[in-house]
Amino acid sequence: MVIAAFLGTACAAYHRALDFWPLDSANGLRGLFDLLGGPLLFLSVAGILFVWFVGALVALFRRRIRGMVSRLIAIIIVPVCFGTMITVPLFDPWLWYVIFNKSRFEAAAAASGSAQNGTIIEGRDVSTGIAGAGYNHFVALIFSESDPPKLVYGDSDEEKLAANSVLTHLYGNFYRRDEYF
Repeated sequence: MVIAAFLGTACAAYHRALDFWPLDSANGLRGLFDLLGGPLLFLSVAGILFVWFVGALVALFRRRIRGMVSRLIAIIIVPVCFGTMITVPLFDPWLWYVIFNKSRFEAAAAASGSAQNGTIIEGRDVSTGIAGAGYNHFVALIFSESDPPKLVYGDSDEEKLAANSVLTHLYGNFYRRDEYF
């Protein structure tokens, strides 16, 4: 059961890490991690789940109900841990990035002079996969004291951004905007 929880957590941590790690820093290492790490992790998790499923069937035929139930529960724990890590905001690296750098980001927003209307503090390209095979994913960290959806969905390009932009509240006046092209 502990191994199952570790596998689900490792898959979610891989997904969260690629959602935070920009393309421009250590590009070769991130590319290697993106292209080789994902398939190897997926194949190892799928293989282990298959072995557990076969073990559950063997335990069923040998009438060892406790062994079968424990293997089936271990199989269920993997997606539960993955889903929990992905959906709960506490495990979002952007939240902790904002919490640890709050004073620096607030000073940068005050220096720009547009904190009331909203200002983009930092932007990152966190696209994954082979170029051209998937969507480009851009993340912007926004500080806004008033109406952050106005910053995301401007008056002129509201229809264009409404289709491919997601705004998430992180902490205090900090928001994260995900754009997919």
